[in-house]
Order: sequence, then structure tokens, then C-alpha cells
Amino acid sequence: MRTVLVLGSTGSLGSCVLEVLRQHGYKIRATARTPLKAEQLKPWAHEVVVCDPTKAETLPPALVQGVDYIISALGKSLRLTDRSRTSFHEVDFKGNLNVLRLAQQHAPHLQKFVYVGAFSGEECPHVAYFRAHEDFAQALRQSGFAFSIIKPPALFSAFLDLLPRARDGKLTSLGDGDTITNPIHEQEVAEVCVQALTQPGNDTLELGGPVAYTRLELIQLLGKAVGKKHVIPSMPYWLVQAFLPLLRLFNRSWYEKVAFFVEVTKTDCVAPVKGRLRLEDYLAQHV
Repeated sequence: MRTVLVLGSTGSLGSCVLEVLRQHGYKIRATARTPLKAEQLKPWAHEVVVCDPTKAETLPPALVQGVDYIISALGKSLRLTDRSRTSFHEVDFKGNLNVLRLAQQHAPHLQKFVYVGAFSGEECPHVAYFRAHEDFAQALRQSGFAFSIIKPPALFSAFLDLLPRARDGKLTSLGDGDTITNPIHEQEVAEVCVQALTQPGNDTLELGGPVAYTRLELIQLLGKAVGKKHVIPSMPYWLVQAFLPLLRLFNRSWYEKVAFFVEVTKTDCVAPVKGRLRLEDYLAQHV
């Protein structure tokens, strides 16, 4: 059995990666930041190591020793309900870099490192979320390991966090809501990650779902899923951008998230179509 180390295995994408790996007969080593989360992972992984990738001193050499592959879905949550004060740089860049450096020291025969990055991140270096992803992607390219960098524009699971606000009629549209994107099911991204393990060479794979929605259509889909039909108010960009400097002073984590949301709603984010599943069907299954 080939051994795969999975980072970020407690997240929505990471849990799908564990499922696909088990289906393909891999031996799974996962990470968890607390003993409680480690217990939750035990039914899905053969080994669970309690550590915090953002803190290099918590990473034992045994984490990577004997590992054939690494898949990283490690990243800071974009949910506004997430209260952690860590930055995207600390989690998405530094956390992944700490594991990469550990592998360079203690797993020189690692066959491949698969990393889930951010679609179009290279076009937005001024946004902390994108910069953290791209900085690590560059470090991975220079690591000497074979690699695959997977870039979805958004995962379906991200919209589940908005359902409570949709039920309360509290969703608003930034700007006109006319820019488009094609989110993809996290299960389909997980399948691509696992397939990439045995693909020869280095590559960057951009992948999106089969339907491109406007930002306004996405909000309307959420309302429809919870049985709410109402006029969706629009918030002008100038108002949000005027508020951002003040937010940065009081809560840098929230500032980075809001700055990300502003950026992605201003531009089209449409990746090559690789997925088959539709968001409206996904929402219907989870309401």
C-alpha cells in the first residue's frame, strides 16, 4: 500500500480526499490540530498525527517519513463565522511551507506533492488570500519534488455556510452581481487530486463546474434552496472599500476575507469545465 499524507483533512475538501483515497486502497496518514479532531478522523485514516502545521516545532520527522505522496487541502477558512485570528499567510503559505521543508529534510524520495491552490491567484497578488496560495505554489515549484497544483475557482461547500443568512433574508449583492464564476463540487476536486498522484511530470490543473453563474444568480439559488424569494439589496463597492481600512485596524482576519470577497465579485472567475455536478442539485441535497 502506498502511503499518502493528507493536510487539511478535517475540512470539506480534505474529508472528500480521504474518502477517495480509501476507495483507491491507499494507506492514509492525516493531521489534526487537537486530540478531539484526531478522534474524529480515526475512522477515515490509518494514522492520525496531532500537530499544527503553522508551528514548525510541532511537526515531528515521523509525520513525513515513509510517505509516498502528500495532498494538501490545508488553508484558512473563508467563513466569516470563523473566529481564528491567523492570517492567510500563516496558514496557507507558512503552514504548507513548514511541511514541505520537513519533507525535504526527512522524505527525500517523496514521489509527488499535490497542492490545492486558488484559480487566477497569479492575477491578484495584492489580495492576501491569493498571494499566500501563489507564494506557496512558487515554493513548491522550486522544491525539487514532482508536483501538481489544482486550481478550482470555488467549491460548492462554500455556499453551505451562506444558507443560514439566506433563510434570514440577509444576503446582499456586491455591486451589480453580474460577474460570473463556475464553482465545482469538492468531491470532483478530490478525485482529480488523487488521480494526479500517479500522473507523470509536473502540472497545474484549473477546473470548474459545468455551469457559470452570475454572482446575483448564486444568491438567488441560495434563496430558492431555502424557499425564500425576496428582493436582494445591492451594496456599492465604494461603500465596502471605504470601510476596509477601518476593518483592517480592528480585525485583520476579517479584513483579509472581505478584501477577498470584494476582489472575486468584481471580476469573472471561470475555469475550464471539468466537473459534471450542478450547484442547484447540491444545495437541494443539503437543505
